[in-house]
Amino acid sequence: MKKIGWFSVVLILTLSIGAGLMIGCGSDGGDDGGTSGGISYTGLTTQVIIDENNAEDIAIRAYQGGSAGSAISGVDAIQAGEDNQDGRSRTLILSRALENALYRVDIASIGDVAFSAMQPHTPEQGNCGGSMSMSFTISVGDETAFNGNFNFNKYCEYGTTLSGSVSFSGEINLSTGEIMQFSMSFDALTVDSCIDSFTADGDIHMNSDGSADTITMDMLMRDNSTGKVYWVENYKMILTDGKDYIDINVSGKFYDPDYGYVVLSTDKTMRIYDGDDWISRGTLICTGDIGTMARLIVRSSGEYHVDADTDGDGTYDNNTGPMNWSEMKCK
Repeated sequence: MKKIGWFSVVLILTLSIGAGLMIGCGSDGGDDGGTSGGISYTGLTTQVIIDENNAEDIAIRAYQGGSAGSAISGVDAIQAGEDNQDGRSRTLILSRALENALYRVDIASIGDVAFSAMQPHTPEQGNCGGSMSMSFTISVGDETAFNGNFNFNKYCEYGTTLSGSVSFSGEINLSTGEIMQFSMSFDALTVDSCIDSFTADGDIHMNSDGSADTITMDMLMRDNSTGKVYWVENYKMILTDGKDYIDINVSGKFYDPDYGYVVLSTDKTMRIYDGDDWISRGTLICTGDIGTMARLIVRSSGEYHVDADTDGDGTYDNNTGPMNWSEMKCK
């Protein structure tokens, strides 16, 4: 793994599957889905059959992590002419904010000082408001272990505001500044960014083998404008660093309360350039029941289209034509 840059821990979410977050499947009718930190998934838990009417909506929500920034979503918002789909991933927004918060304290610079009890860190002020307090312990060895807690009080950095608590732990190589493994756990962490507001409950785990980073996550996301809860399960993301970009390959399940779940995969590696909000190329496949599929294809930053295989024969028989994410309302 590279020394930390803003996207080195990207989708630190987009984020461990295990003891931290236990989410159970509800009935086929979605009456008793999983619960975590006061957020419950009560939507459909059957695998959706993709058709020409739901393909675009499902593909967009699967990429964004729900109906990002909108009380109406996907194709409905676009057809209605609403400027409320900004094309960004909620996991990307949150990962940026968490990474920025962690690296306001340079753990590597602490050197060979070990703390056996939680040490408070001077509260940090956000560059656009609010504050963040932090405490941590450090255990020094060949690989220095650290753990601690954040408390965010409307902490705003670069237009994203965090409210709530996060616990973290990991191992860092002090000589290189590289984080070898990294975990975060949070209950009811509220994220406000531009027109979007959501509350996330979940766990993140990241491992690096030197050539790529593997991130796993299991997370609930409640859209605070609609109250709908979305769920990513057994989600794995493999990130490979380029000179000024990150290549992303994903797998796992995405649950939409209105439709049920789809199985995610990457047909063509997705790429996002440093500083961008949108992926610039790549293909995300959403597989439904009886072999039906929705394929989100991105050909340039902000432009995409969605294909649908509605009968499961392996041939895409429906296409939205070229579409564009709306211009962002705020920075």
